[in-house]
Amino acid sequence: MKIWRWIISIIGVVLIVATLRTTAAQNFFGGIAGTVGGWFNAVLDAPDRARLMALQDKFMRNNMSLKPHQTDYVFEVTASLDSVRTFYALYCVENDKNPYLFGNNLMKFCSDIQQSDILLPE
Repeated sequence: MKIWRWIISIIGVVLIVATLRTTAAQNFFGGIAGTVGGWFNAVLDAPDRARLMALQDKFMRNNMSLKPHQTDYVFEVTASLDSVRTFYALYCVENDKNPYLFGNNLMKFCSDIQQSDILLPE
């Protein structure tokens, strides 16, 4: 009697392993893992996103003279902390020429970046 239970248990484990190795099961569990991973990343990135949104809001709220392509560029630059830091180093510190933001717009954006906490080490 104990041997039958053991054999049935082994068959059950083999069937479960075989089922989990199918493409359908891998796609299903892979999709779930991707979704949960996305949620996890969204929670971790929320503070950084809030800082970037505050910078966008501060610059855009007080600047109505931007053209649409300049607005798109500001959104592109403020998509990540790294891109803002790279922008600041190139155009605010090294005074490289920027084809999208220049003059007062560039000075204001550099000032807003400097006043934010984005440049602080993490």
